[in-house]
Amino acid sequence: MKDHSTVAGVVMQAPFSSGDSAPETPLPVGATDCHHHIFDRTRHPHRPHHATEEDYRRFKQRLGISRNVVIAPSSYGDDNTVLMRALADFGADVARGVAIVLPEVADAELDRLHQGGVRGLRYYFGKTRVPTADELARMATRIRDRGWHMQFVGDRDAELIPDWEQVLSTLSCPVVVDHFGYPPLSQGVDSRTGVSLRRLLDRGHAYVKLSGVYIQSAEGFPHYSDVDDFARMLVAHNPDRMLWGTDWPHTGAETDKPDGAGLVDQLARWALDAAIRRTILVDNPTRLYWAA
Repeated sequence: MKDHSTVAGVVMQAPFSSGDSAPETPLPVGATDCHHHIFDRTRHPHRPHHATEEDYRRFKQRLGISRNVVIAPSSYGDDNTVLMRALADFGADVARGVAIVLPEVADAELDRLHQGGVRGLRYYFGKTRVPTADELARMATRIRDRGWHMQFVGDRDAELIPDWEQVLSTLSCPVVVDHFGYPPLSQGVDSRTGVSLRRLLDRGHAYVKLSGVYIQSAEGFPHYSDVDDFARMLVAHNPDRMLWGTDWPHTGAETDKPDGAGLVDQLARWALDAAIRRTILVDNPTRLYWAA
């Protein structure tokens, strides 16, 4: 049986997460949650979600996470106010951010974001303003010398990452693919997305986030075990290019929220070796988010 995660004898129940126990597999010092969001309904009253820095701290403490990467959500467009406030609140030693900006953003704004802890830009291929290949190439050149990367989101209902593979493979900055690339899990590890991701990983400049297990899983809560084969394939193919994230507060899971401890233990099933887990949780995030 798992031990309850407690502070001063109080069981830790974190908002927007099932369960109240610590992971069975302890996280190493420096372990990084590379994908979570912060939402502020007071800033965006027309948006339904409200998940604060303090809420996330309780979640982070329960799991034993050391560092975190705050990801701008699509719902705020290119308004990074909530993101920047969160980064200031968490502090540069433990937090970095990925922002959303329009292609015509001024250099002065990129400077401001960098000073505040941003180390990457996020673009969607299936919604909002989809950038052109030329816009991505120009932006990659602008951010490369800052030590930034570009993070890309596919589509839950269509294999978009393979359609953009050639563009991603030629960008002059590091590339991160969100949420396993949204693979059709029923097609196994050799789906178009699986093949495309392996080719991108082989080029040496791409990373894949092992995050958002509930999004593509047909099995669903609480185990999401139909994601396991695809995740193991990616980890085995190139552990030096894997990142892990909780996707807290799991806005796409409207009823049963994933158990954060279960997400940690699921990673341990994908990477049985503790040294490989350290590579994914500590070394890779350090190289991508804290080198600049």
